[in-house]
Amino acid sequence: MLPRYARYRRSRIAASTAISPRFKPDWMRELVLQDIRPYLPVMVAAFLINVLSLAGIVFSMQVYDRVIPAQSYPTLYVLSFGVLVAVLFGFLLREARTHIMDVLGKRADMRISDRVFGHALRLRNSAIPRSTGSFISQLRELEQIREMITSSTLATIVDLPFFFLFMIVLAIIAPPLAWIAPVAALLMILPGVALQKKLAVLANQAAHEATLRNAVLVESVQGLEDIKLMQAENRFLQQWNSYIRITGESGLRTRKLTQGLISWGMSVQSLVYAAVIMFGAPMVIEGSMTTGAVVAASMLGSRMIAPMANLCGVLARWQQVKAAKMGLDNIMQLPTETQHDDSLIHRDILHGHYLFENAQFRYHNDDQRIPLRLVRLEIMPGERIAILGRNGAGKSTLLQAMAGGLEMIQGDARLDNLSLSHIDMADLRRNIGFLSQNARLFFGTLRENLTLGAPHANDEQIFDALEVSGGAVFVRRLAKGLDHPIMEGGNGLSGGQRQSLLLARMLLRSPNIVLLDEPSASLDEHTEREFIQRLHQWLGNRTLVVATHRVPILELVERVVVLKEGQLVMDAPKAQALNADRMQSHRREWKNENQSA
Repeated sequence: MLPRYARYRRSRIAASTAISPRFKPDWMRELVLQDIRPYLPVMVAAFLINVLSLAGIVFSMQVYDRVIPAQSYPTLYVLSFGVLVAVLFGFLLREARTHIMDVLGKRADMRISDRVFGHALRLRNSAIPRSTGSFISQLRELEQIREMITSSTLATIVDLPFFFLFMIVLAIIAPPLAWIAPVAALLMILPGVALQKKLAVLANQAAHEATLRNAVLVESVQGLEDIKLMQAENRFLQQWNSYIRITGESGLRTRKLTQGLISWGMSVQSLVYAAVIMFGAPMVIEGSMTTGAVVAASMLGSRMIAPMANLCGVLARWQQVKAAKMGLDNIMQLPTETQHDDSLIHRDILHGHYLFENAQFRYHNDDQRIPLRLVRLEIMPGERIAILGRNGAGKSTLLQAMAGGLEMIQGDARLDNLSLSHIDMADLRRNIGFLSQNARLFFGTLRENLTLGAPHANDEQIFDALEVSGGAVFVRRLAKGLDHPIMEGGNGLSGGQRQSLLLARMLLRSPNIVLLDEPSASLDEHTEREFIQRLHQWLGNRTLVVATHRVPILELVERVVVLKEGQLVMDAPKAQALNADRMQSHRREWKNENQSA
């Protein structure tokens, strides 16, 4: 019997491996073909459907060649009954095949969506695309893939092999006319193949333009209030209209080609029927072929060329699907936090013994700027430390580095004598409570937001956390209490209320290491004092590192670290740091910023 934590570790590793494996170029094909076995009955159904479709063709041939000349009503009734039975079974088989392919397509779509979105959620912070609009545009490429794996596309692919079966039947019924359908098939396919290069250029161009358009859209929606306040509506409207015009022109050229291919396929399909009649009629007149054979050949030619007409539509959309696949590949190639899970070190409990030596951190892989350099910084378990410094000094960056959210490019960073980069992120986040300045609330109820990281927390535990953060009073005043609806980003709540809820959400997880970035910036003085007193009691032996510009917060700490331009310039006990002569300039600047705030 495995311990509870070991079972959790094993299940989590299996889940992360299934969602975020190393990139393989054929990752999508593997997901689609996971249900390869159910396609066997689909192929059997397709074979029976195509064989039964010959019943109407044979019926027409027999009626023209035997029933009408012999004026045999009994034969007509028997043949008609047989055709009705064949049509009925064909209908049932088509419905069954369509249902199976719809289910298989839905399952493949769900697997692909789960893999892509799961991968996106687990991206390393340094690998997340900087443009939200671009990122969303790449994720929306799933729509193109979803359209491609629908039942109609799969039915076209499944029916293609039966073209050769019908060719054999046509050669038996009317050998002199058997060449018409293959020639028509070539006439259908060749233009689609020849235009693939041009369609590829248009598809890639359309994908790029859609990315720019989505970037403007996302930025406008997120900053709508600021746009109104600055009266910048016209500027963003002009940008939007410009991108819409460009994407519209690109889409028009693409649709012109794709619709042209589809129309060409339909036209050739119509000509097949006429061509068989045109070349078969002289043979009937000469007596070398019967009327029934010509009629059957014309019907069979139209039937066998139908999948080729559908193939024209697939060829018309193929480059758009390839461009969509390329966009998804760009996401799937980005490194995730769980990509090297087998080499990570797992620790159930982390106490907060940090050691940085000659460590350098940066935000993104392509960022040449190094915002944080630490020659040496050691934090002991249970210590309470304040990080001070001017705006842009690197306070938030240091907290992110301690939480494991930044890429270390040089030096050594350790937590509890383990390399920080080698500790499993799940263990880090379970033991570290990090409240950043960019923390946000999500659409849902207040309870759902508070229990994001602690889904099994009960109401008593939730209100205990709210008492510490100072949010219990206003939550109890709400008509729906914990079921109060929260809008995206916490719109409708004051800054102090949002701050209290975010603090409570972090405290509810009861982490061993607490990292706070300006935790009381939006709180009023009374709420701040109560929060400091309650947090002091709640902390116990936990490690606390807090970045702040607020004087009252220093009551929580016993040691002060000062940063300037991303480098450590002071590390001393609180009393010594605040009274030292070399701290006076920093203290004046800090107080001025606090007063102006």
